[in-house]
Amino acid sequence: MTILTVLLLNIFTVYAVSIDQLLEEAYKEFKKEKSEDNFNLAIKAFNEGIFSVAIEKGQQFLKLNRKNEIKREIIIEMLAVSYYRTYNKKKLFDLLIWVDRQNISRDIKLKIFQLANNLFIEKKDRKRLEIIRKKFKYLLLKPPSFKINDEKFSKFKPNVNIFKLKYGGIIGENVLYVSPKNTTLIEIAKELDLGYDEIRVANPHINPFDVQKDMIVLIPRKRLLPEKEFNFGEIYLNLSEKRLYYPVIINDDPYVISIPVGIGTDENRSPVGEFTISEKRKNPFWYVPDKIKKEDPSLPDVVPPGPKNPLGTRAMRLGNTTYLLHGTSKRFGIGMKVSHGCIRMYNTDVEALFDVIDIGTKIHISEKSYKIFKNDEVYVEIYKLDNNSRNKLLQELQKEGIVINKNLISYLEKERRGYVIPLN
Repeated sequence: MTILTVLLLNIFTVYAVSIDQLLEEAYKEFKKEKSEDNFNLAIKAFNEGIFSVAIEKGQQFLKLNRKNEIKREIIIEMLAVSYYRTYNKKKLFDLLIWVDRQNISRDIKLKIFQLANNLFIEKKDRKRLEIIRKKFKYLLLKPPSFKINDEKFSKFKPNVNIFKLKYGGIIGENVLYVSPKNTTLIEIAKELDLGYDEIRVANPHINPFDVQKDMIVLIPRKRLLPEKEFNFGEIYLNLSEKRLYYPVIINDDPYVISIPVGIGTDENRSPVGEFTISEKRKNPFWYVPDKIKKEDPSLPDVVPPGPKNPLGTRAMRLGNTTYLLHGTSKRFGIGMKVSHGCIRMYNTDVEALFDVIDIGTKIHISEKSYKIFKNDEVYVEIYKLDNNSRNKLLQELQKEGIVINKNLISYLEKERRGYVIPLN
């Protein structure tokens, strides 16, 4: 073999390898672009209620994506909701069985199990219902409880209104609740120490006034603190989520007390800013403000302590204002915009809180329509967004290396509102 022949063979061999590499890279790029197109079209169609297209594009996305990532989880969840919305019992059942073998997050499995369970109840499919209840009973298990060896905090319930603080600013785990009777979300919220709005938005596919026996309700317990930089022993209240947070150190361990609140109506908004607790009263008298007397002249000047007192059993004043943190004489209204500006709580919650905070305690009241937290991953918690806050959220996520579009944000607003979402 001549030297020229050897050189030519080497050239063609290198050239051939380069062509193969180029073709492989081109195919990977094509596959990536096709996958991204399918994802965006699926989410857009879902948001517009075109479930047949959402299902078709979602299935095509999954065929091109085997690697577990947040977009894959979203598509799996979207398919489950689409099957539920189109009453496709078989497809939803098959998806749930398939999902059990996949390496995806517990929260997604909870959502799909809930949808399947409730659809089978609505359609009286007892056979499939019995199968999934037996196979997925592990999803009904509650997170491990814990005991706090401090009498001062004994009125708080672990994993209900006091939580261990995890890596920075995350608390709690989402859990499932099986309704023992025909009821409403308002009744369940009161029973489980939740606000009405937060349980309603976490369960967009349940009629809030018609929760049938054995239906499953998602209980949103996994949350981010309102502030990335917070101080133990100070109160943080986010009006957008109608929830109060109180980080504390108990026996050298970090915990967060978190309870739902009712806030002021749009016409009588609760205050935003920095305050201190300036006064504490047990079994308070209610001196009816002139503004409220004008609205209801039948009210007396003073309402004494008792079951009809709107301030409930405890009241704490915000600085030198007329606003109070207080209990309530009403069974419902916690987690809603119902007051004249004061912050109201269930009596059991305000009594427990009253015992552990002192006069002079700082309270930070904000109105955040979303929260972001970053450690090894980026987490977001979304409430009702307007155009301005939606754009700000997209910009903040972009700074953290997360690029998503408005279609995906709209999807998350509908399907994962009010609890922690990992984004990478």
